[in-house]
Amino acid sequence: MTSKLPPNYFIAGTDTHVGKTVVSLLFMQFYYACGFQPFYLKPLQTGCSHPNTLESDARFIYEHIPELKHNNPSDSVIYCFKEPKAPWFAARNEFSGIHYDQLIDTINLKICQHSPVIIESAGGLMVPIDQSRLMIDLLSDINAIPILVARAGLGTINHTLLSINAMKERKLKPYGIMLSESDLVSPSHEMIEENIEAIKRFSGVKVMGILKKTNDFNCLYENNCDLLRNNLP
Repeated sequence: MTSKLPPNYFIAGTDTHVGKTVVSLLFMQFYYACGFQPFYLKPLQTGCSHPNTLESDARFIYEHIPELKHNNPSDSVIYCFKEPKAPWFAARNEFSGIHYDQLIDTINLKICQHSPVIIESAGGLMVPIDQSRLMIDLLSDINAIPILVARAGLGTINHTLLSINAMKERKLKPYGIMLSESDLVSPSHEMIEENIEAIKRFSGVKVMGILKKTNDFNCLYENNCDLLRNNLP
């Protein structure tokens, strides 16, 4: 790491519940430890009635960053919808809509105001935002480096390679892949090593490491510092 301003990151996922929020927290803790003032942004939150409720990803982030404990998680959420669905349908069920151009403008404003901005996707890359745009289109329209989060265990080779191919079709490439032990049962060491070998061989994208399952989120960076320290530009 150098003293220059770090880039912004878009934390994308191969699916829902793969560990994107925990990886976002790791990035936030890392940059605070490096002396920066990072900003967490969840442009589209579903399955949550308000950014301050227990289901809120922003609230989870704020609760585990000492510098943010007295701040308002609403500052980090642009759209919030109650039902745990794709944003298109969650918004439609509330007789609401997502104004895509305004969404991009707000994200760009946050990028101008903060450095770095850690932007967390909603669901996987092919989740619809509205009738004509997918989450991957949002990634294409903002200035942020993609980090792809995938499960560490069974099925991740297929999901990860499909996600990378979708990105390549849009002239995008993840900076790296973070594997997360997000399932109830931790995969065997052999399976993890095989997953890493296959993903590297068939995608050409580096696997940054494995984020182990933990219940101590306050010390997430302290216990996983090398995952970012040895991999980020």
